[in-house]
Order: sequence, then structure tokens, then C-alpha cells
Amino acid sequence: MAIPAALPDPAVAQARAALTDRTPVVMLIGRAGTGKSHFIRDLVTSDPGFPQALLAPTGLAAMNIGGQTVHSFFGFPPRPLIGNHEKPNWFFTRTARAIRRLIVDEISMLRADVLDAMDQHLKVARKSSRPFGGVQMLLVGDFYQLPPVVRGDEGALLEEAGYASPYAFAAHCLRDAPLAAIELTEVHRQTNRDFIALLSAIRERRGVDEAVTILNTVCLERSLPKRPVLLCATNAVADRYNAQGLAALEGVTARYTGGFEGEAPKAQGDRFPAPMELVLKRGARVIFTQNDPEGRWVNGSLGTVKKLDDEVIVVTLDAGDDVDVERATWPQARWTWNAKENKMEVKEEFKYVQFPLAPAWALTIHKAQGMTLDSVEIDLGRGAFAPGQAYVALSRARSMETLRLTRPISARDVQVDPAITEGLARLGG
Repeated sequence: MAIPAALPDPAVAQARAALTDRTPVVMLIGRAGTGKSHFIRDLVTSDPGFPQALLAPTGLAAMNIGGQTVHSFFGFPPRPLIGNHEKPNWFFTRTARAIRRLIVDEISMLRADVLDAMDQHLKVARKSSRPFGGVQMLLVGDFYQLPPVVRGDEGALLEEAGYASPYAFAAHCLRDAPLAAIELTEVHRQTNRDFIALLSAIRERRGVDEAVTILNTVCLERSLPKRPVLLCATNAVADRYNAQGLAALEGVTARYTGGFEGEAPKAQGDRFPAPMELVLKRGARVIFTQNDPEGRWVNGSLGTVKKLDDEVIVVTLDAGDDVDVERATWPQARWTWNAKENKMEVKEEFKYVQFPLAPAWALTIHKAQGMTLDSVEIDLGRGAFAPGQAYVALSRARSMETLRLTRPISARDVQVDPAITEGLARLGG
């Protein structure tokens, strides 16, 4: 469902006013499907000459929005940044002195120590004691979705450094910074008010027993009008479902290997929007992982492979049309200041090249974040293991009629970190 050009949510006007008034920190939060990504796109495209940069905490999140990772932009080392006092490099300093706004998407995944390091780096680079050196910060996301990654003893280190929690809102730099916390409330992904209310109960863990009972009564092992994509908690489970689905098909296997234009990244990991090794057969279920410039499909559209060639894959969309799918590109951007032309410039470090498809018998909940799915099945296995996981999975569905559960959801699966409610209350969000 396309987000309307004019969003009725009064919070949109409030956020725009806060940005126009040069409020030092604007935190724009909102549940799944409230138009956060639309707000960012509109902000970037409406004034291309404004000196701002678009960042995200992870490579995958950055690539999906045409942004750059926070660590890459600031030149941070890949380690905890607690008490970080490294001097900014010259390359960063030149850009920092010219920039006026930083937009950070998926703020729920950015750790508090990283936000403090950003504040310190900007202050040093711009020789200013103002919050973030006088650069306006727009922090966008939903803290009730995926949390920051805290490995090993990093949690203890954060606690010793005086952080109440690892979330960005616990950063020391926000204690005294003038901040406007604004919440988008108009949901565009779903239209049924009862389903929206149920998702809200899951998101904030209010009335969760009743919400879980309704879901288990209505959605457990039901039949769906369209073949669903199965959302699960781990890569291992998703890979197993996809391997089983592929093995059940007859015919020749086709293998498509992703590649790079420009300098390939040193660390790859699980950061690309389409699999590095895409293995398909005729009849394979696939999901599109990028919006089509011609509007034939969107990120999250489902279909079935009809024909496989070296340069074109023909897919029959669940909506009914056959489409010719060619290789797509995802640029990894670097936002820098062009002193000669006196403007911000988006340069490409490299492009990832691959067909914008992934096997769609199953997806991890993490990879489905940001997608809207027409037909969803959820298998939490032994249960959700991270805060927000159940909510992210359930909120991918357009409606309760397009949602199926493979096993009952329990109240234990609905995990919400109490630090979120407390932290947002302190900020006035």
C-alpha cells in the first residue's frame, strides 16, 4: 500500500516545524508502518542542496536507504566506543564543519556509547561545545522493534560507564541537549483498527494476554488465500525451510552469484539485501528485496519463478502478472562535502549487484524488517529470544486475515525491555 503524499498525522507537521526551528535534537519515533521512511525520503529529496547526510547503524540498513553506516561516516573503529576520545580524521573534519544536519535511521539499533562518540567527534571537529557541535540531529526509528547488539561483557562495561541501558536515548549527550521527541501515530500499513490496536498491545506489552488469546484463536494453523512467506527467528531455521522448498521441486538448479562494481568491501557478513549465492529452480517461491523503479513490484512482493536465464528471471507475481527481472544494484554511499561546489555530495564506494530476489519459503524476522507482506506465516520455534521480535514479525502483515501461526504464541514470546518505556518517558516521548 503506497503511503499518501500528504500524511494526515499532525506529528509530521510538528516534526517539520522542529527541524525548521533548528531544534538541536529531533527524535521521531513511530510504530511499524507509520511513514518514518517516507518522512526521511521526503526530507532528503525536497531540499537536495541542504548540507545533510543520511546514516544508519548497520550496513544492511544503510544500503536499504541509500545511506552510509555511522561507523564509516565518523571513521570509528569496530569496537565499543565507551569513553572514546580519538581525534577525528581530517577527512571527517572537513565534512563535519560544513554539515548542518545528520539523519540517523533505525535509531533503535544504535548504542548509547556510539551516540556519545558522535557527539564528541562533532564537537572536536567543529570546535564547538554545543550539542553535537551545533549539527542538528534527526533520530528516526522505533525502540520497540530491534534492539542494539550487546555482546559478551559489553553490557557490564556500559553499566560501569553509567549507562542506564544500551539504547540511544540513554546517551549522556542527551541529558542536557534541547530535544523534541515526536511520535507518528497514523498507521498506513494496516487499515483495520482492531488489528492496529492488537499490534499496539503487543508492541508495548499492554493487555498482552488478551491479544495473544485473540491471535491464537483466529490465526493458528488457518488456511490463507495466498501462499505465505514464513517468518522465523534464526538464519538456520530459514535456511532449512528454503532448502526443503527447493529440494521438493523438479528441474535444473540455477545459481546466480552476486558481485561488486567498484572496490569490494572488506567485511561482508550478512549485510546484503539479496543473497550472495542465489539458488533457484522453476517453481521456486521468491520475494523481491528492492522496489522496482517502474513500479511493477515493491520490496516484499511475492511470486513464483517461471523461467530462468543468465540475464533475466521471469517471475509470476502473486498479483498475477509475469515480470522480467534483471540484475539490480544497491549503492553503498559515502556522504562528503564538496568544497569546490560548496555542497554535500553522495559518492558511491561500491555497488552490490544481484537479482533483487531471495527464496521466500522463509525469511528471518530481522531481514523482513521494513517489509509489508501480503501473506505471512510465523514460526517462533522455541520462542522469541529478543525484545520486539514478535512485534516486528506480526506487524509485517497487512491484516489479520493474511496472518497464520504455526504454533500458539505465548505471553512469554512478547518481550519488551522495560528500559524503553522508562527512557522514552524521561525524554517526553
